[in-house]
Amino acid sequence: MNRKHTLTLAAVALAATFSTPALGQQAPPGNLNVLIICGDENDTYRKCTSLDDRSLELHLRLDLGHHVTMMTDDAAEAEMQAAADAADLVIIPESVNSGSVGTKLTATSTPLINMEAFLQDEFGFVDPDGQSVDPGSPEGGSGGTIEAPTGQVDVGHFGAIPGETDIVIVDPAHPLAAGLSGRVRVYTLPAEINWAVTEVLAPGVHSVAALPDYPEAQSTYFILPGDALFDGSPSPNLRVSLFTENNNDLGTYHRMTDDGHRLFDAALNWALTYGR
Repeated sequence: MNRKHTLTLAAVALAATFSTPALGQQAPPGNLNVLIICGDENDTYRKCTSLDDRSLELHLRLDLGHHVTMMTDDAAEAEMQAAADAADLVIIPESVNSGSVGTKLTATSTPLINMEAFLQDEFGFVDPDGQSVDPGSPEGGSGGTIEAPTGQVDVGHFGAIPGETDIVIVDPAHPLAAGLSGRVRVYTLPAEINWAVTEVLAPGVHSVAALPDYPEAQSTYFILPGDALFDGSPSPNLRVSLFTENNNDLGTYHRMTDDGHRLFDAALNWALTYGR
């Protein structure tokens, strides 16, 4: 979405070196088809070549044994939906421009993992009329509220919050929790985390993790097929929203802890095995 340095061949090699094996509770299946929709980090890279995008592709292909297709976020809607329908899983990292993706993938029945904070509204996770912030703070806490802001920080209903290292597991029994519970350090260094406050979430949302200082702000959640989107319509697919916001310089995956990678791979595993 913003502020990355230029990718080099050395950086790609670094991505391969730091790519972390699956740490979930159950070994995921191999030989499945994964579609990655990727962008240019706000004109910082050629599309689908950022450090995080290449790291994700390498992890899926080399560590987990999947077949990976990378498609740019400006592909035509019919082309993107056809590719999604043919895949076993669609992943949308933060490199995309949310306006380029828009609603192109809202009709697919293929499970989807979204890591772009500003597609939460297009996918029906949240109230499309809610106020988004990048980066900013959820309502409440030291940031005040939309109705009574302190002026110290932008406040909204969903977006990305800077300077975070931890999340709090609120449903430790769910596979997305990867066997973890309580407060979990997911980043080795402070970085941005995606969130949406409960009051603007769709009726069908089930939360697995929240922000430590803002329990009303959900950082990992999902909607099952058939459950209600924000407008009340049934979701055509499994939709997962992850905490992993790309903090640009080294990329999210390279600053995640072992527990962060464990949670990430648990999401991949669950989305790929759901309904099978």
